[in-house]
Amino acid sequence: MKGRLEIIIGPMYSGKTEELIRRIIRRRIAKQEGLVFKPVIDTRDKSLVKSRAGTVIEAIPISQISDILKYIEKGKVNFISIDEIQFFSETIYDILENVLNKNIDVLSSGLNLDFKGEPFKSVEDLVIRADDITLLKAVCVVCGKDATRTQRLVLKNGNWLPASKRDDVILIDGSIESVKYEPRCRDCWEILD
Repeated sequence: MKGRLEIIIGPMYSGKTEELIRRIIRRRIAKQEGLVFKPVIDTRDKSLVKSRAGTVIEAIPISQISDILKYIEKGKVNFISIDEIQFFSETIYDILENVLNKNIDVLSSGLNLDFKGEPFKSVEDLVIRADDITLLKAVCVVCGKDATRTQRLVLKNGNWLPASKRDDVILIDGSIESVKYEPRCRDCWEILD
C-alpha cells in the first residue's frame, strides 16, 4: 500500500495551520504515530507549529525537505505533517513520493499564492498530485467577503501601501516591523508595479 497526500492551502489567516493541527490530533487519538515538521526558515516559535488561534504542537525544524527521510527511517511512522510547505524547494514532490511509497501518509499545509498572486511552484506541484485538497478562505479585512489572496503591505512615510511586484517573495510575517500581511478578496487585493 501507498500513503495518501493531503494538502491544506489558502491565504494567510485562513486557518491552515489550525486545520493541520486538528488532523494531527485526530490521528494521535487513533493511536497513529507521526512526525511534525516545519521549515527552519520560519523562525517564529522555534520548534513549535502554532496557529493564530493559539493551538500549538511540537515540530522538528528542517532545512530541506529531504531531511525528513532520516527521521522516518528511525522507526514506525504512520504519517508525517509539514507546515508552511511553500518554503521548500520545487523538487518537493520527488522526496514526498518516496515517503508515500513507504505507506506513510503526508499531511501538509501552506500558502497556495504568494503576495503577488502567483502560485508557489512547489505547492502547485503537490496540489496537482494530491489525494485530498482543502482550500480554506479567510475574511477580507476590507469588505468582509471571502478572502483568497494575501496582501503584503509596506510602511512608507507613515502609510501602509501595497507591496511592489519587484519585492522579494519570501519575507516571514513579523520579521520586519515595516511589513504586514492581510487577507483580501480578489477585488480588494492590490499589487504595485
